Amino acid sequence: MTAKEQYSAFCQRHPEMPVMYQPWWLDAVCAGKEWDVMLVKKSEISGQRSAVSEQDDEVVAAMPYMLRKRLQYTFIIMPQMTPYGGVWLNDELLGSPDMQERLAKVIAKRLRAMRIAYYYQQYAISNPMAYWLAKQRMKVEERVTYRIDDLTDIATPEESFSKNKKRQIDKAGELAVDLKMSAEEFYRFHTACMSERGRRLMYSREFLLVLERKARRAGQCAIIRVSGQQSDGSNQTVAAAFVVWDKRYMYYLIPAYLPSAADTGASARLADEAIRLAKEKGLQFDFEGGNSSEGIANHYRQFGAKPVTYYSVSKLYRPSFALLLKVNKWRERWMKY
Repeated sequence: MTAKEQYSAFCQRHPEMPVMYQPWWLDAVCAGKEWDVMLVKKSEISGQRSAVSEQDDEVVAAMPYMLRKRLQYTFIIMPQMTPYGGVWLNDELLGSPDMQERLAKVIAKRLRAMRIAYYYQQYAISNPMAYWLAKQRMKVEERVTYRIDDLTDIATPEESFSKNKKRQIDKAGELAVDLKMSAEEFYRFHTACMSERGRRLMYSREFLLVLERKARRAGQCAIIRVSGQQSDGSNQTVAAAFVVWDKRYMYYLIPAYLPSAADTGASARLADEAIRLAKEKGLQFDFEGGNSSEGIANHYRQFGAKPVTYYSVSKLYRPSFALLLKVNKWRERWMKY
């Protein structure tokens, strides 16, 4: 049985794992690329390898990753549209700092043995491994997202919204909302939104169609559409969002709205509807706004969202790779996902 097959079986035994760790998610966001997983068994970090029977030697940690290759370099980076990843720990390890430290040593050793040029992953919130990997001389940096962690004690989400957002939502009261938009329609709409801004999308049509199809099959996504009636009687989409969820959180993964419809309150209505959907499903809400601009951050805060810190973990193994990143403007050109 391959590591990926073992991991699939492992995920079936642990349905509480976040959506972005699920094999179907990795198949979607890594389509046309390569992903694999590093599995760590109890015997490797128990300190008593001989004392752990084969029957009890269960997988206690897993690190799925996307492997990329450019020129002579092999490296690990985050897949597109995947804000969280890194090492997942079972409950036994979450309660044991000593075992976490041993795990970090195992992970660091295995990464060195892979002879990669570079490693980069963003660790899920509350994951303690960033702390221990920093002790293994890996670079750890803070990132910020915005979350609404409790929607159960309020009658309606708007109770925690700012006066400004309430006014915008009231203004958008005549706009229609539905969940019937197709992935194809969403892609065309998002393309139009970016075109109005003089920009282009950073993902392809094929990428979105594959991700939406797999997420829909898993029952873990929706496309929320906000539309308004035009003077000729036709409806025009003014805002839409692709959201995904797991057993704890709904993620505001891809929001889109027409700049020309800014005065309709559509963007506020869109976020409001997404938060309402999360409340209906008994979930917490993550705006997935990693290191957003101050304007976007303020937009999220006005919905009652609080900044939450998570961490990126990286390691440069080949100095020449850093030069190549700089010369080719990694995120903008050469390392385009």
